[in-house]
Amino acid sequence: MLGSVDGRIKQDIWGYKDPAKYFEEPASKIKADAWLVGRVTMQEFSSKKPRPAMKSTVRIPKEDFVGTHDAKTYAVVIDPSGKCHWDKNMVSTEHVIEVLTEKVSSGYLEHLRAKNVSYLFGGKTELDLALVLEKLNRHFGIKRVRIDGGGHVNGSFLKAGLIDEFSLVLAPVADGTIGAPTLFEAEKGFGKRTATRFRLKSVKKIFDDFLWIRYDVIR
Repeated sequence: MLGSVDGRIKQDIWGYKDPAKYFEEPASKIKADAWLVGRVTMQEFSSKKPRPAMKSTVRIPKEDFVGTHDAKTYAVVIDPSGKCHWDKNMVSTEHVIEVLTEKVSSGYLEHLRAKNVSYLFGGKTELDLALVLEKLNRHFGIKRVRIDGGGHVNGSFLKAGLIDEFSLVLAPVADGTIGAPTLFEAEKGFGKRTATRFRLKSVKKIFDDFLWIRYDVIR
């Protein structure tokens, strides 16, 4: 993740002309079989055309589907209600995998099948992220996933205890916006959850005043 010194996710007020480079260059050095993001983030990469009505006269079983592809890496989107619209089944060199719940419509599944977009189900109405990871391994041979946010996706994996390492590019900026998205958005209040602790793995100064910090999770 790219974050500010007060733990916020990148906003326009930071004033960087090319903010993506601060994240993408370090991220490219972390080898993974797939990168994973939430629906809001993935909509930057999916179709820009108006989404048509997705009605189907055929009931499609709520079963995992592996679309035809020859990619070796994958772009995974957490999209429980099925809102991303696709023109093709690739993002750059990565094959798209939609992670859904069973509340999606047959019309949406028909759309994904027509575009050869793979999808898997992580639960009936809520996602079981451990099950999702197991299915990514079973259907696609994925062994290492790089989670690229946003904060709610990060927080969900954090809460489920499914993060092994945290890679942070710390920007030399204080956002200060009350209510702005943070790096991890797990839940409101404290509940019974304990904070996740890290052990410093490495720290490196990059782009003059940025720090690339890597942590291992303490189990």
